[in-house]
Amino acid sequence: MNSTGNLKICFMGGNQAGMVGALTLLSKGAEMLSAVSYTDDLTALLRSLRIPVHKSIKEKGFIEKLKISDLLVSVHGKEMVGEDLLKLPKFGAVNLHPYLYKYKGADPVGRALKDREFKASVGAHLMEEKVDEGDVLAEEFIDVSGAKSVDEIYNRLYPCYSRVILKALDAIDIKAKNYAKDTA
Repeated sequence: MNSTGNLKICFMGGNQAGMVGALTLLSKGAEMLSAVSYTDDLTALLRSLRIPVHKSIKEKGFIEKLKISDLLVSVHGKEMVGEDLLKLPKFGAVNLHPYLYKYKGADPVGRALKDREFKASVGAHLMEEKVDEGDVLAEEFIDVSGAKSVDEIYNRLYPCYSRVILKALDAIDIKAKNYAKDTA
């Protein structure tokens, strides 16, 4: 197994995309130390897996786990992560975002649908203090022509979330191997 299988992850997310993200990380063998959940369905899932769940990234218990983590992963996180928290995980923080290439910020799928932008994507980027900025680790594009609702677009994008998380973990694995070489 490569080193990403041993990554200690702190997670933040919500909705179905958050569920897909959490399950993908766990299926890859990552150890989820703690999570912030913004939706009841994700909270129920995480608790059933015996993962400590918090309501905010600002809770002391979450911050303590963040200090010993390798990576923070956000999939539909609802809070701004300040630079003080972004510096805590060994390899930083990764955010997954639909339409990263064009619609940064809130409601990207709704804005894309309104604009009739059917070149959809899910991207993963290293988080910086500025929202949806940072080096892009992976982005996958699909055609969602004919979609008539936000839900329909998301339903087509969910498989992309898993694939993009796996690609981002591969990029982090390279970073982890380089870190190991540099500290040896």
